[in-house]
Amino acid sequence: MNRLKVLFAEPDPMLCRIYEQLIDDLSGYRSAGSAGSGPELRAALEREPVNLVFLDIALPDLKGLEGFLQMRSAFNRSDFIILSSERDPETVRGAICSGAFDYLIKPFDWKRLKRALDAYGDYHNGLTGRTRPWRQEDLDRLLGFRERLFESKGTPKGFQESVLQAVAQVLAEAGDPLSAAEVGRHLGISRSCARRYLELLLDRGEISLKFRPTTVGRPEKRYFSSHFRCQKEA
Repeated sequence: MNRLKVLFAEPDPMLCRIYEQLIDDLSGYRSAGSAGSGPELRAALEREPVNLVFLDIALPDLKGLEGFLQMRSAFNRSDFIILSSERDPETVRGAICSGAFDYLIKPFDWKRLKRALDAYGDYHNGLTGRTRPWRQEDLDRLLGFRERLFESKGTPKGFQESVLQAVAQVLAEAGDPLSAAEVGRHLGISRSCARRYLELLLDRGEISLKFRPTTVGRPEKRYFSSHFRCQKEA
């Protein structure tokens, strides 16, 4: 199955790099770059069609909801998920009624973004991969994607509960957020194995994620327990 191409229309370059890293870490998706303004977004979509655009409705020179409507009309084969701090009821309603697949209010949890991506992937692949005539029950199941935004998928097969608890314990006892490599060294497991368990805990909402800027390349993922976060905020 081809990986879905995702473009980020976001004015903050650091957030763009974070989003791109998160997307490239997911199977089924790949980053198609970013745009920092309305004209850059239009040029990018004219240059390379994409499946999904993450759009900040307050993007410079986009002209807000009016600009979004123009983009939806000009590039009607691309879908849009709004990522924005804009909370005005008319703007939110207008974006959803104009065809936004989802609307995430900044700041949002990574697990909420991942649920939106899971729902979009099911929706897109189900809609475009169909070769036989639709039955109503199949279409109803496909169009119920919004309900799946809030489903709990449980613990996947291939994970050991004892290791999961050990990873959570390491973070709970750590004085600072840790990378996957550091967690792996603590437990005597590989970085990739530690990362799988960390991402599962993150998806469950049991731990949190922050990014540490690096001098070169993308920011480094660092994980910390919710208990640690509450202590820091107290």
